[in-house]
Amino acid sequence: MARLFVTDINLNKNELQNARIQGLSSAPSAPVTGQVYYDTSNNTMYYYNGLASPNGPWVAMNASTEAIQDIIGSTIVGGTGITATYGDPAGTETISITNTGVTAGSYGSQTQIPTFTVNAQGQLTAAGTVNVATALSISGDTGTDTVNLLSDTLSFVGTDPIDTAITNNTVTISAKDATTTTKGVASFATADFDVTSGAVSIKNVNLGTQTTGNYVATISGTANEIEVTGSGSETAAVTIGLPNDVSITNNLTVGGNLNVTGTINSVNTTQVNIVDNKINLNTDFTGSPTADAGIRVERGDSADVEILWNETSDKWTLTNDGTNYHAITRKYTTTVGNGSLTQIPVTHNLGTREVVVNVYDSATYDTVECDVVRTSTSVVTLGFTVAPASGAYTVVIVG
Repeated sequence: MARLFVTDINLNKNELQNARIQGLSSAPSAPVTGQVYYDTSNNTMYYYNGLASPNGPWVAMNASTEAIQDIIGSTIVGGTGITATYGDPAGTETISITNTGVTAGSYGSQTQIPTFTVNAQGQLTAAGTVNVATALSISGDTGTDTVNLLSDTLSFVGTDPIDTAITNNTVTISAKDATTTTKGVASFATADFDVTSGAVSIKNVNLGTQTTGNYVATISGTANEIEVTGSGSETAAVTIGLPNDVSITNNLTVGGNLNVTGTINSVNTTQVNIVDNKINLNTDFTGSPTADAGIRVERGDSADVEILWNETSDKWTLTNDGTNYHAITRKYTTTVGNGSLTQIPVTHNLGTREVVVNVYDSATYDTVECDVVRTSTSVVTLGFTVAPASGAYTVVIVG
């Protein structure tokens, strides 16, 4: 059974080796321009040009080299600024371009920019000149200074406490902010700071008299519940803690969330029953994801198995040997075709361009070949030479 191709085949300049043109005893029906076949009744190759007799519609491919050269030579003509000359019987075509060179001469100077006009053949003609500024006048407190742009050097330098900056054509002059080494503009509250000859020092701050809002004065514990070592003051260290090991004999009811940072061990249990229909992992994680997550089965002396979300590749993976992980594939399928579109986008939403695309006839289930473009991580585009009928083909996408 022949494979059905519903789009053009591009060999990308590779050889078509050991190929054979279709052999028929008569011309095929419903041909298209450019179609070829080999006539087995007279052993002649034909191509279809769609023209009326005697130049068509089927033309034998046995013309002489001279005839072909003459046909090609007569079809190439010169356009504006281009001359085409055919040499017979050599069969050569010479194409030359009308001279579009610029007339030799001197244009422009340090103080002038030349202007030109261009004709339809690309020739340039000097049209005039434009003068450019060569001097810059700067006005200040002491008068006006003129700078020659061709020979003088203009610079702006600031000294403490003045900053200068030049961005594009803008000069900015401003006072520097005060730092530990540079004098500048700053102000300080005398209640909190001392300033002597530009040097700033911080005064002592007393919590009881020089603060606002609440602060901790003393800390005490509750007997048999919380132990407190030390008391609250400006310099005292306070330690609050529980015993290292806590045992609860009866039931423990937690009204809020129970957060466990260590290992949870369950004993005397062969089955864990969970009322909720979902298990959320990494529920306290925020920001950009970095941690893998999954479900692992401990198998004793044999290798563990696991279903794992790989955060690096953004894919679900699984392992049967505890070492080699493989992506879990997903599938999307739909029918395509509406009788008008030849380029049909199919949205699969699998989140990757690494997909396998198969197309088959919806009625016969025979595989068909069409163009497949992995347009994005959620869309593939199918291309057909002739628009397929409604639902004519089924596409299966796996990724």
